[in-house]
Amino acid sequence: MTRAAEPAADGARPGVPAWRAAAARRAAGPAAPGSKPIPEGAPNCLAGLTFVFTGELSSLSRDDAVDLAKRYGAKVTTAPSSKTSYVVLGEGAGAKKLEVIHKNKLRTLTEDGFLALIAERGAQAPDAKVVQKMREDEQRIQQAARALAPAADAPAGQLWTDKYAPRQLKELVGNKANVERLQAWLRDWPKSRAAHFKKPGPNATNTFRAMLLSGPPGVGKTTAVHLVCKLEGYQILELNASDTRSKKLLESALTDTISNRSIQGWATRGAGAQVDGVPITDRTVIVMDEVDGMSGGDRGGVGAINALIRKTQVPIICICNDRRNPKMQPLYSTTFNMTFAKPTVQAIRSRMLSIAFREKLRIPAEVMDQLIVAAQSDLRLVINMLATWKLSQSAMTFDEGKAFGAQNHKPTLQTPFSLYAELSSAQRFGPLNRQSLNDKLDYYFQDHALVPLMVEENYLKTSPALAQKESGPLRDWKHLQLAARAAASISDGDVVDTLMHGPQQHWSLMPLHGITSSVRPCSYVYGGHAGFPSFPAFLGQNSKRLRLQRALVDVQTRMRLHASSSADAVRQSYLSALLARLVEPLVHDGQAGSEAVIATMDDYFLLPEDRETLLELEVGEPNDTHAERLKKLAAPVKAAFTRAYNARTHPIAFQRTAQVPAAATQRAPKLGAEVPDNEDAYGVDEEPAPEPEPEADADDTKDPLIRAAAPAKRKRAAPRAAQAAPAV
Repeated sequence: MTRAAEPAADGARPGVPAWRAAAARRAAGPAAPGSKPIPEGAPNCLAGLTFVFTGELSSLSRDDAVDLAKRYGAKVTTAPSSKTSYVVLGEGAGAKKLEVIHKNKLRTLTEDGFLALIAERGAQAPDAKVVQKMREDEQRIQQAARALAPAADAPAGQLWTDKYAPRQLKELVGNKANVERLQAWLRDWPKSRAAHFKKPGPNATNTFRAMLLSGPPGVGKTTAVHLVCKLEGYQILELNASDTRSKKLLESALTDTISNRSIQGWATRGAGAQVDGVPITDRTVIVMDEVDGMSGGDRGGVGAINALIRKTQVPIICICNDRRNPKMQPLYSTTFNMTFAKPTVQAIRSRMLSIAFREKLRIPAEVMDQLIVAAQSDLRLVINMLATWKLSQSAMTFDEGKAFGAQNHKPTLQTPFSLYAELSSAQRFGPLNRQSLNDKLDYYFQDHALVPLMVEENYLKTSPALAQKESGPLRDWKHLQLAARAAASISDGDVVDTLMHGPQQHWSLMPLHGITSSVRPCSYVYGGHAGFPSFPAFLGQNSKRLRLQRALVDVQTRMRLHASSSADAVRQSYLSALLARLVEPLVHDGQAGSEAVIATMDDYFLLPEDRETLLELEVGEPNDTHAERLKKLAAPVKAAFTRAYNARTHPIAFQRTAQVPAAATQRAPKLGAEVPDNEDAYGVDEEPAPEPEPEADADDTKDPLIRAAAPAKRKRAAPRAAQAAPAV
């Protein structure tokens, strides 16, 4: 039972769900981009206000409208509530949001009203409540900045990431529950070891001898481990993926550290026992950082760690970025996994503003949010971005922060689907787009093999933004015109691709190929997409073509004793006649027709798999092919044909080299065995007498340029046939 389609929104086509129509409109962008002037408001003129945008505006895209609101200090949320100041309504506003607006009696604005509000509040004095709240926020930032005073012995040129590293648990950003769980596990370690790791404890962690911390880079995993170990009085023995960590090194360097013998020896050897210069005590923690980054030379490294964890008497903490990596599978059952998530923008903002204030760097909160979003909540990257900007500037505006964040944007894992979605979105080709042609070509160069195929597969499935301005039949005509231009550009890209992959290998044409095959077609058909992009069907069809081509050549090779023709002639002329003789007797005569089919197959040296190849190569109506008729045969008829074919031998046109047994070669005699005398195979007298050499001409011997031929050496090697003959 299928769910009925929701009522179509305004402007949507009948039968299309409202959510899909809204997604298509948003992807298509504004109907008249850049048609309305954007007023210049005063800084923070929208501070203290909360906006919600629903529907599509006529001149501003959703992202541009959100950026405009944040530029002037406003807060933007995705869903309206009783705390929402204004809801900006566009075309196709959501029905649920309209209900909330009516229920909470929220104030609404059109696009013109939103732009007028910026100009109006920019000319007025700021609200007293807003000013008071901004002062309170600034005081909190100053108070937090005073608590970030670096250590007295810190060097002058210390990195900001080390200078402002957390020194207390309250200074850690996010993942507080995981940090507290890790601290409790280390605190209870002596009790857990005394109980032989059989009591789970309040956090169910005390039965594990090791911890596995996973999460994206820059969320504070290593910092939390160092801070917790320091607060609990443990000394860290750290090994990193950049070190030489093979199975042999782990077993040799750490076996004594984690064994019972080492613990007993600590009392007698005192501080003399060391591993990599670190003295071993009963308060030592082994930290294995970047475990999933072990290279191919560290074969057995994770297995060695797992083996050591099973018998360790000291805590082991393993840190990785991706717990789902197949390398981590041995650690699933021996470690307690804790996943560190990315902190929220709000959680990072306050600490970054405190660091900026202490370094006398003036950055508004909305600008700091731009940097945090660009860094994908990577704290180290945000701090490094601030340190880099401080080298040349002491303040940052909204536009500067957006541009600087785009330059230092943290790269993410891209797939062919995400690359095509980015390249074909309205933000890449709209009038407000600021990306250059080289920026668009970057999407092509990230996967130059699949991106053109994705464009070719999906360019007809889009709703071009350039055609949304029209209505009725004119929209369909415009859609066809844009699709024709995109197809012509893709054809030009195929010509360039032939020059690149041809004999001359003109790889310098890759930028031209990227423009003609990817960028230019998307410039015509960018906009909404009907559903999820499809993977290129060309790859599967091309693989099927190559497989059938090889099978057809094999069939032609078998048939050439009776039908000397090319593979194309077999495909075009012999296929229909052969299929009629291979299928029709079974269809009309049943089991009695097996003999006729087998005789035809033997006449042309065909095998059962060759018949399947011919059936797959047949072209015709889907319901009127020999393959369909063969499928409708009764099971007893098929079984009788198989038994009859397997019950007899069949002629073979040729036999593959791999199936021919190798010729017997002469093996070396075993030690002590008598070596056969091959000279017994023929008598000495039977050797042919050497022919007399012709006498040299007197004139030739006098020629200094002619050298007399050397006498031919007598060869005792017998012909190979004579060597293989039996002894007489």
